[in-house]
Order: sequence, then structure tokens, then C-alpha cells
Amino acid sequence: MGVIGGIVSGFLGIGGGIVMIPLLLYFTDVGLKAATAISMVQVVFSSISGTIFNYFQKTINFRYSAYFGLPAAVFSFLGSYLTKYIPDLAIKIIYLFAVAVSFVLFFLRSKIEKKRLTSSEIRFYEIIPVGIIAGFTAGLLGVGGGFLFVPALLFFCSLPIKVAVGTSLGAIIFTSIPGMIGKVISVDFDATLAIVVGVGAIGGSRLGTYLNRKVNPKVIRIIFALLLAVIIIRVVIDLLNH
Repeated sequence: MGVIGGIVSGFLGIGGGIVMIPLLLYFTDVGLKAATAISMVQVVFSSISGTIFNYFQKTINFRYSAYFGLPAAVFSFLGSYLTKYIPDLAIKIIYLFAVAVSFVLFFLRSKIEKKRLTSSEIRFYEIIPVGIIAGFTAGLLGVGGGFLFVPALLFFCSLPIKVAVGTSLGAIIFTSIPGMIGKVISVDFDATLAIVVGVGAIGGSRLGTYLNRKVNPKVIRIIFALLLAVIIIRVVIDLLNH
């Protein structure tokens, strides 16, 4: 599971937590809140290793990583710590809403594709709220926030998809470390399992980063959109069954 999460992380720049939670819930007996904690540990491993790999491939913009990551860091810890006070059903609803917003943002990008933005035109009063929302959501759900960071980097910064993926992993480092600290403080989970999953994510992240470099950007966009769509459908089914 760690390898799968790492591959998704390196390939799509989303930390891997977005797929780790369903894997943990549907293939192990781990509870939802423990799954968010284990996922967050995996995100730390995959985001750091993925960022290093993208640095050597020159597919990361550290300035934009900091713009999104710094506002997200404090709120990631807050969301992570508050996990124990929020019912599982509410967490699933928030998860569904976050993925749906990401899906919409991703497709809105086509409306501005023809007018590339420059760094001087980037409006930070729009970026900072995105970082705050992504950080809180990431901490609460045990994900890196990349499923919001990638569409936001495309939409607000008009980065090429491969650079957006690498830059998102850099931003996820800011959310995942305080998020992991919050989970350790507030959630009871199997730390050994979390570390094993995290170590597996390192190798997967390397493979995912390599695939990102080799695969056509249009294919990456299609896979990203399909992944979000499948997750939305699955969570809706779970909520209806509940």
C-alpha cells in the first residue's frame, strides 16, 4: 500500500494520502481516524522523497511551494489535532466536498489556458486562503493537500502540469509534518504500520516521479481527473449506504 501511495504521489503530486485512506479502510481493519493518521505519516515520507526527486529533474518551483505551503502549515496542525473531536461521518462529508472542489478547479483551468499568468500578476490574497483551506483539510483528512494544490497551481499560477506536480509536493512538506505531529498527539494508531507504509512510499515515489517525466502531460491530466471522479463516486456510495 505504501508503494501504491508513493507512485500516486510522485506521479500526480498529491501526497498519496488521497488513495491511502480508501486502501486502508477497504483492505485492512483500521478505523477511519487511525487511517488518516497512518496516511499522514506516509505523506511525510512520499512528499519529502518526491520533492528531492523533482528537484533533480528541475520540475519544482520552491517559491510557489512556499507561497501555498506556509499558510497551510499552521492550519494543517489545527485540522489534524481536531480530528478526534469530529465524527467519522462529518470527516467523510468534508472529504467528499474537498475532492469535488478540486475536481471543479481542475477543469476551470481550461478557461485561462490561453492567457498565461506571470509572477507579478499572481494575486496573493487568493493564494493564501487556498493554502489555509488546503492545510486545514489536509490535516483533518490525513492527506497532503495536493489534490487541492495541483489544481490551484494550475488555476492561479498557470504552471505547466509537470511543474505543478513537483511544486505541489514541495508545498505538501509544509502541511504533512505539522499534520503528522497533530495526529501523533490526538489519534491512537499503529506507528509501526505507519512507518512501514511510509518506507514503501519512498520507492513508490521514485517510480511515480520517473513516470511523470516520461508520460505525456495530457495523459497525466486525464488520470488525475479520473482518479478524482472515482473517489467522488466511491465516497458518495459510502454516504448513501450509511
